Amino acid sequence: MHKVPDIVSLRKEDVEVAGEILEQAFAEDPLNVYTAPDPSRRRSLFRWLFTRLVRMADTTYTTAEQIRGVALWVAPQSGEVVEGDVDDLEQMERIFGPEAYQRFSRAFDYFEDRHRQHMQGPHWYLQLLGVAPRWQGQGFGTALMAPALRQADRQGFPCYLETFVAANVPFYQRHGFQVVAAGEEPRSHIPFWSMRREPR
Repeated sequence: MHKVPDIVSLRKEDVEVAGEILEQAFAEDPLNVYTAPDPSRRRSLFRWLFTRLVRMADTTYTTAEQIRGVALWVAPQSGEVVEGDVDDLEQMERIFGPEAYQRFSRAFDYFEDRHRQHMQGPHWYLQLLGVAPRWQGQGFGTALMAPALRQADRQGFPCYLETFVAANVPFYQRHGFQVVAAGEEPRSHIPFWSMRREPR
């Protein structure tokens, strides 16, 4: 039984490693597989994307001694359009290529619509939670979520996430999230569960 290490805010010098950990954790995620069916291309594309997301995130937690997992949160009142967003999208389209970019962006837009539908007011959004495969099932996911959940409770804000893996639903339910919508994205048939957690 491994002792779960302390959770800390991600340091700037660890952004690249965090991107790699997330790519490993989401290697078989249905959205990623749909976007890029070839495994080697998928690794390359999503390592780039996750590294970009980590670099831009406003609230990122990781394990203290060695990076074994990463949690990216969007805090309430954040997410406004910032300078560079358009350039980032153009760069993503160039790197992904037209087919993969279209597949990803269409599915992502659908899930973003569900997000806006179910969360109208300020809330914490769990954008990504990933643990390296060899460390999964040992409590790291729970530990990585804890700081933001405590802060959301103190502030009185709800939390939101979506997952595309049925096995993840009970895990999030144990931490207070409830399914508010479930189904399939129409074009890709990716299954999804939209989940909301009320403050405690």
